[in-house]
Amino acid sequence: MTEKTAKSNAGKGWLCCAAIIALCVISCFAQNGTYTTKKVLGLLGAVGIIGMMLFADKARIKRLMSPPSFALLAYLLLEALSTFYARSGKFAIAEFSCNLIAFAVFMAIVLFSDDGKQSFRRIAAVLATAAAPVGLLSIDAASCNILMRPVRPLLEFVGRGYDNTGAYFYSRLNTILGNPNIYAGLMSVACLMSLWLVLTSESRRQRILCTVLLMVNAVSYLLAFSMGSLGVFVAACVLMLVLSPKETRSGLFLLLLQTAVIALIVGAVSVKGFGDTVTGSPLPMIMLVVGCVAACLLEIGVRGKLAERLADKGKLLIGAVAGIVVVITIYLIAALNVTGAYTFGTEGDFRRTADLPAGDYTLSVDASAPVNVRVAYKNTNNLVQNNETDLANASTDNDITFTVPEDSKLVFFYVSCDQPGVTVNTATYTGAKDGSVKLGYKLLPAFIADRIQDLTANGNVVQRGVYRQDAIKLWKTAPVFGRGLGGFENGVASVQDYYYETKYAHNHYVEALCDLGVLGLLAFLSMLGTAVWALVKSRKEKPLIVMLLAACVLQMFGQAVTDVTWSSGSCLPMFFAVLAAITVFCADSLRLKLPEKNKGGAVRWPVTVVCAVFTVLIGLNLIAQSKLNSDNLTLDDLKLGAKIDLFEANDYKMSYLMSNYDDETLAAKYAASLSRVQSNTITVLLAQYYANTGDFSRAFDILDRGAEYTRANAEQWQKIFRLEEAIVDPVGSLSAVERIKDDTYIKRVVNSYNKLCETNAQQLDDVTLTERNNTFLNKVLAISATDSYDMRTAMNTFSNLVLDTASAPDVNADSQPDFAEVAEGSASWNEGGAFTADTDCTISFTAVIKNDGDYALTVQSSNAAGITAEVGGTTVTFDAAGKGTTPVHQLGDADSTTTITLHVPAGTTVERVIYTME
Repeated sequence: MTEKTAKSNAGKGWLCCAAIIALCVISCFAQNGTYTTKKVLGLLGAVGIIGMMLFADKARIKRLMSPPSFALLAYLLLEALSTFYARSGKFAIAEFSCNLIAFAVFMAIVLFSDDGKQSFRRIAAVLATAAAPVGLLSIDAASCNILMRPVRPLLEFVGRGYDNTGAYFYSRLNTILGNPNIYAGLMSVACLMSLWLVLTSESRRQRILCTVLLMVNAVSYLLAFSMGSLGVFVAACVLMLVLSPKETRSGLFLLLLQTAVIALIVGAVSVKGFGDTVTGSPLPMIMLVVGCVAACLLEIGVRGKLAERLADKGKLLIGAVAGIVVVITIYLIAALNVTGAYTFGTEGDFRRTADLPAGDYTLSVDASAPVNVRVAYKNTNNLVQNNETDLANASTDNDITFTVPEDSKLVFFYVSCDQPGVTVNTATYTGAKDGSVKLGYKLLPAFIADRIQDLTANGNVVQRGVYRQDAIKLWKTAPVFGRGLGGFENGVASVQDYYYETKYAHNHYVEALCDLGVLGLLAFLSMLGTAVWALVKSRKEKPLIVMLLAACVLQMFGQAVTDVTWSSGSCLPMFFAVLAAITVFCADSLRLKLPEKNKGGAVRWPVTVVCAVFTVLIGLNLIAQSKLNSDNLTLDDLKLGAKIDLFEANDYKMSYLMSNYDDETLAAKYAASLSRVQSNTITVLLAQYYANTGDFSRAFDILDRGAEYTRANAEQWQKIFRLEEAIVDPVGSLSAVERIKDDTYIKRVVNSYNKLCETNAQQLDDVTLTERNNTFLNKVLAISATDSYDMRTAMNTFSNLVLDTASAPDVNADSQPDFAEVAEGSASWNEGGAFTADTDCTISFTAVIKNDGDYALTVQSSNAAGITAEVGGTTVTFDAAGKGTTPVHQLGDADSTTTITLHVPAGTTVERVIYTME
């Protein structure tokens, strides 16, 4: 080796180290960082792309003149354009910034890598190595917490999401990225790269280093146990076997087998060192080291020799594969059925399931010390909403009884104990079906045993189907160009059948359709199609490279069906790097044939201009944000932010309106522009501005529109009614008198109430209101029920009435007033708030009292004398007419509640309950 070559290799080595550090940092902070962190990364990416485009030579630029590159550029261009019409510019620019930094990685590989085998190997090594620290730190952070200590201050300083450990283990490894599925998207590709690096190693040293890298990535990937990702990964490994050259197929098969077995053993033992909190156990890290040593020994001493023996023995290899499949099948059957006692470690709880028919059951638990068991079930609605309904929750000091309903799909047993070492020997149930709960799975790692419990009724799977359906509903509102990046997150509450929180549709094909329309979906599919096209064209010339990249493409686009990996800042750099490798190493035959004089300006200048535009726009956004977050924020700063920040101008406008603004004309202009925005956050604040200016009609219009856009969000409805109450609060003021001089105000509030009732009638679950909301609506509905509107009557009702079951709000249409609860016994509710006690029962009514005074409780019933009551701890008795014999003096407090409790004998009918100031 010449001195010049040595220096060149050394320089490339340092460059690779820098690339590894940069990619690792991007993977961490593009996922768990704040919006500001993401935008800073996007700004750096845009500046970097400009520099690369300006200084790259024409030969390198021409690499971009190929279908895979064109597809990616088209997709990114649609994303860039969507930030200008997105429903939420804040969401859009944060997501696009992650794409910008990933595109910078793509451009760096395309423009500055060589096209030889060693160059490809360096790229694969950088990508696989950059992911490894994330897995290593995640394992450490959830166990002994040694490596994480010096790293955590940096992570906490730059990004959120790294509090306490930064990772924890509960049925699987929740990594420092926060989301195991996103982490799995990153690490699955890193594992494929690591497998390829081991398989193609040319020296003993390379094989050892790459084997260690493979084990670190494989163990952490397995511990994350993303079932969707693992399913695609198995298919990707099969594809690698199919595409691998004949001479390497047996070696690859043995490598896959070797890696899987060691990773499973290491993972199974490591689980004992994890806990919900930092336990300080070094076991997972020790087992990782042991796994690396074992893998290296097998790699150096066994796999190569065995692969040589299997070479050219196709039938033997097929027999071996068939035999392993049979063994795995037998093992899985045994693993799911060979169970015994369960001994608690640091995990504190575990769950098991049983498919039980409807009926009554008794659960008997034999344990070395009392444990707690919560029994729950899931029906179809539970699966859709990804929740469950409790049937029992008790200690095992005594037998536990529960009843399984007819609509049950699966019954869950959650067993918990805070004492490590306690053993649960058996848990048997008798009733409609006799049997026992499977406790300790002897042949399965604990984390796998827990994750497979609900495979037959998995709420996550069903709920993701709901996400996709809601995304399709949103897509129909903008079918061609979509709603812009972040469009799903911004608008999903407007189409939900029940309230849930998610940023993404968990299917990037549907996500692209929703955010970018049909054009965006076509662009995304073209990325897949052109990548496959390039790989097919290059298979004969570069079989080993195609083998790896095809598996990566399957993994990337396959997991996109179930996870949000293509919207994750952690995964995008890895995915774009794979597409870059395809562009450089497999797209030669597809590249446009351009004249020698052509300098690639058709790509160079458009990309440069777009990046320059976003450099300016993101820069202005960051300047405006710095002023907004400063301690010396002024009204002029808000005006400046609204003027220069294209993406978050609405935030500055809203802040200006909520401040003591100094320009009424400008405030009105801001409010008019905000009233045209589809937002899930500004509704109440904007309506409050209009109410403060005396434009109550406009305020109600804004609230009506906002209620429709966030119809499934209970918190928004609660804020809406709280603001509607504030419009006439305090009731005795001149402004309040002016607002209720006719029935317009009452009709608008009743209209809001009716909209909520209609919404609940269409929802799978009900939007519920606060006690204060219910007290306010009770008064409004009481006024609305009068034969003719009278302002004096309205004033008295607002001032004096606390509750009246005859006009009680009932947003879930079950005939029971929303402020009433049957605490003991049972009662049948009728129209108008009347009820009959089926058994001796206790019924509580909760309300908010705002005015000081003496209050009287009246119960209209033919058996009023047999009813007893307490009001806030004060006992109330009734005369024959059902009126309390002594008034209750109460102090008004809008922030606390008063509870009225009635004890009603069986068979008694109560027509009406009234509590009002005398």
